[in-house]
Amino acid sequence: MHIPPWAREVADGLVESGIREVVYVPDNPLSHLLRALETEHHALRVTIATREEEAFGIAAGLYLGGRRTAVLLQSSGLGNSLNALSSLLVAYQIPTLLVISMRGEEGEWNRAQVPMARTVRPVLAALGIQTFTVESAEAAEATVRRASALAYGTRTATACLLPRRLTTPEPVNGGVE
Repeated sequence: MHIPPWAREVADGLVESGIREVVYVPDNPLSHLLRALETEHHALRVTIATREEEAFGIAAGLYLGGRRTAVLLQSSGLGNSLNALSSLLVAYQIPTLLVISMRGEEGEWNRAQVPMARTVRPVLAALGIQTFTVESAEAAEATVRRASALAYGTRTATACLLPRRLTTPEPVNGGVE
């Protein structure tokens, strides 16, 4: 199965950053990244969580056990997990790299995703979580490495945003056959 270049580069960035544990909540765009991790980076352990706040709890435990972690989630899941994020990762200075696939941006088909997409950056900023946006497949590895270096260098959570224009290719002929 084809792995898009952006997913391969994000996976490489995670590994090059020393991250060895990834906790995730299932999401379609992130499935490409997970496939890249599972097929090309066997030393990295991937754990599924049923909810975002559970993923943050698992990541915190792994960090306290000496492991570098990343949590993969969809932007709408950020809203579900704000209490766990703020009262655990932020309050106790647990460095974690959040890799967030953005829904609700230009080209979104589900209007229910749009309000949360508008609030991701301001909410993270209010919590003191710096965001990095992956602008292209070519920039993905370096962007992930920069975000991870900040997280682990300063003991803060940081977020790496994967915009819809990166993870969801435009349909051929505007979707018309």
